[in-house]
Amino acid sequence: METKNNDVFLSVKDLTVEYVTTEETVHAVNHVSFTLRKGRTLGLVGETGAGKTSIAKAILRILPVPPAVVPSGEILLNGRDLMQLSEAEMCKVRGDQITMIFQDPMTALNPVLTVGKQISEVIALHNRISKAEARKRGEEMLEMVGIPAARYDEYPGQFSGGMKQRVVIAIALACTPDLLLADEPTTALDVTIQAQVLDLIRELNRKKQTSMILITHDMGVVAEMCDDVAVVYAGEIIESGSLRDLFQNPQHPYTLGLFGSIPRIDDDSDRLHPIDGLPPDPANLPSGCKFSPRCPYATQECRDQTVDMYEVTSGHYCRCLRQKEGAK
Repeated sequence: METKNNDVFLSVKDLTVEYVTTEETVHAVNHVSFTLRKGRTLGLVGETGAGKTSIAKAILRILPVPPAVVPSGEILLNGRDLMQLSEAEMCKVRGDQITMIFQDPMTALNPVLTVGKQISEVIALHNRISKAEARKRGEEMLEMVGIPAARYDEYPGQFSGGMKQRVVIAIALACTPDLLLADEPTTALDVTIQAQVLDLIRELNRKKQTSMILITHDMGVVAEMCDDVAVVYAGEIIESGSLRDLFQNPQHPYTLGLFGSIPRIDDDSDRLHPIDGLPPDPANLPSGCKFSPRCPYATQECRDQTVDMYEVTSGHYCRCLRQKEGAK
């Protein structure tokens, strides 16, 4: 997924992530490439286990080593290859230029530190300010995500799951990052708070020209938040393009299957049309097209031949032999 614009902010090239153990090698991310322009939001969509979170963790360089191995890949942030930075240099990048909202707030927060301390330490680490000023800004961040500042000195165990997620979001937004990696940021929130948090993130994007990679299963959130979309399957991007391209002209059978699985208010069908089968075992991926075992249109050529991305229309890419050859 390439862009012809000159304002590329993030460029991921040929990224491969494997989890290697004595028993097997899990191919989590397979030669993924994409670009993100300043101020835009890219949605990564796909089933659980597709490799979306591994892509985000690779960008932030927080993959667990071992077992994680990155055999290939460049991650260029404003032209600077993050893969070549030392750990000390990456510590300056994390929390300041790039932050991440983790999916599970239960494990993202330190249970023995107050929530206020966990917010203010990020602020103090990247800004030369006093403890009093760091506390004040930490209290402001709590208020921003809908938590009273009076709860600054309370511990994570005193908060509900949804409120913990709001604390995680406050930590991520504390230093107004250039790039926000949001791994299903509203999963633990009720509908009302979800809308407020999405509005907050959108406002940050608008004011600070923050770029974002949004990982989600919710196509409604994608439609509301994203400028561009990349559909991930078995560690590969199998279709990518603008939001309009993906929603109005989906090409890959998997993308069509995702939309077919969503209930629509204007459709009186008795049943939905889920995608048959299960995602492949990432330790034993099929040859050829990774979706071929589940695809109703798969041919022997699909099962045997490596499928490359091709451009459907300007900026809209797809990894499918059937669509490339114009088959009906």
